Amino acid sequence: MEKPNKNLLLIVLAVCLGIGFIALIVGFTARGTGSVGSAAPLYGSQAAAAAGAFPPADNFAVLASTYTNVATTTINGDLGYTTGPGVTPTVSGSTHVADGAYSLAGTNQGSALSSLNAQSCDFNFGSDTDLSLLPQPLVPGTYCVVGAASVGTGGITLSGSGTYTFRMTGALTTVANSAVSLAGGASACDVFWTPGAATTLGANSTFIGTDIDASGISIGSTIVWTGRALSFGGTVTTNADTITAPSCGAPPAPATLHLIKLVVNGNGGMASSSDFMLHVKLSGTDVSGSPATGTPALGRTYTLAAGTYAISEDAHSGYVQSFGTDCTSGSVTLAPGDDKICTVINTDIPPPAPLITVSNSGIGGAGRAVPLIGITKVPSPLALPKGGGSVTYNYTVWNVSRQQALVNVTVTDDKCGPVSLVSGDLNSDGKLDLTEYWKYSCTAKLSTTTTNTAVAVGYSDDPYHQAAIATAIATVAVGGVPGLPNTGLLPPPLINIVKVPSQLTPFPFGGGPVTYTYTVTNPGVVPLHAVTVIDDVCKAISGPSGDSNANGMLDPGESWLFTCRMNISVSTRNIATARGSANGFTALGYAFATVLVSSPSLPNTGFPPEEGSSR
Repeated sequence: MEKPNKNLLLIVLAVCLGIGFIALIVGFTARGTGSVGSAAPLYGSQAAAAAGAFPPADNFAVLASTYTNVATTTINGDLGYTTGPGVTPTVSGSTHVADGAYSLAGTNQGSALSSLNAQSCDFNFGSDTDLSLLPQPLVPGTYCVVGAASVGTGGITLSGSGTYTFRMTGALTTVANSAVSLAGGASACDVFWTPGAATTLGANSTFIGTDIDASGISIGSTIVWTGRALSFGGTVTTNADTITAPSCGAPPAPATLHLIKLVVNGNGGMASSSDFMLHVKLSGTDVSGSPATGTPALGRTYTLAAGTYAISEDAHSGYVQSFGTDCTSGSVTLAPGDDKICTVINTDIPPPAPLITVSNSGIGGAGRAVPLIGITKVPSPLALPKGGGSVTYNYTVWNVSRQQALVNVTVTDDKCGPVSLVSGDLNSDGKLDLTEYWKYSCTAKLSTTTTNTAVAVGYSDDPYHQAAIATAIATVAVGGVPGLPNTGLLPPPLINIVKVPSQLTPFPFGGGPVTYTYTVTNPGVVPLHAVTVIDDVCKAISGPSGDSNANGMLDPGESWLFTCRMNISVSTRNIATARGSANGFTALGYAFATVLVSSPSLPNTGFPPEEGSSR
């Protein structure tokens, strides 16, 4: 058989996204730098991962065993103590005198202090340190001082969204008329001080953050403090001050990123997913758990704060790289609560294809048609409620473009083999003719809920021998596995998408308009909701039409049509993704196509431009 030509490389780069499924996500949770853990909030948004939770203390501006007030003080928030002051302050919240909320807040104060002191140090200082002498502004991080820490006359500025923790083994002191200031998105909710000895704030100063200090907190006169003075077990002294507990609310929900690594060896390559080292970086720094070796199938799961993350990998010779699903050119933007997939594909590089000269008067092979192939896969059964057992996968393969017959047709499945041809080659010529539907079958024994991907490949029956590739994804739910949604009760959904461009032969140089038609079907047994289609190149997708009963669900056997129109100026390969959900699972389908535009420098070759000259 003739070696796959250059188009196989071009199409496989896109097709392998079909293997990049997430029908059921499991994995580990990354924590640490650049990531947000699962701990509940302490007092604010960014501090949630750092300090643990004690919601009963959220409303306390002052918490002490003995509270002393020298002159009229305003407390915007709750006040708690066992022994109260002779001069009563003005309190906008509640006053708790050794009651249950007071006691619980004291317990949680100790838990939070332990969590804060367990953080690793980002900045270390080996002796008493005046923080105002450090280069300003200070950035988010944990500042550790062996000895006392102070804020001098120059004050300090905290700039940037994130958590600021100031941990010292000695006392904390601020001089009179000093200031702690915020800039660049920094919040009083996310500033923490944990002295090992007493806190003393100088008169007429401004202070920011939550100070947890059971050794005692002495607040000079006329101080404006946005934060909390927490000294359960110690003494807090105020003197004509204003202390305001910030309103922080719940932290933003973390986002989830599933990173899938796929390696396609179609040209003699031998690498596997674990041979590649992948990075997830925020602002140039690897997040916790990164770098890590590539993981196929279900991928590796990261729980991250909102932001834009760069996805990369260490170089590996002999392979070309592409990105897919929710990634764009190696980056993904996560909003709070997002659940996104990034697929990194590496394909081994084929040998150069021989040039074939055609005589089409400079329009680059106008008679040449791009082949398209389709495949559906239906497991029987879709669920094994009593535990592991045998499943038969039934595949249907057909000639989508119907421009010429397809030869050397193969079907492979990453979790079942061998896949055998059952019927469909009506004239026994070994070619997938224009109106034929070939049936394949494969049987596997499953012990856990399993998602697998089948790939159909065929080649045009013409001198160009262009590759056509399609994928089909399916999940079978297996009972007896803890923690999996609806296991053994309801069958997972299936979805399939076929994409056909209006231009199947090459455009002359300069390109032209193309309309993509997407046909989305439900080959399963349960209706799909939240059905969407996205395309990595053509963005203005219209539709759907075809919802015959107008119930907003893609019912079994229904076909929905979507379209997208755009101008193509250079040879373009693109990928469409269909998504739908049912019974706690998300079904994914992928379709891909290439539209060719002739190159003025190669008028009669019939091949698309070299890599780098087209998308």
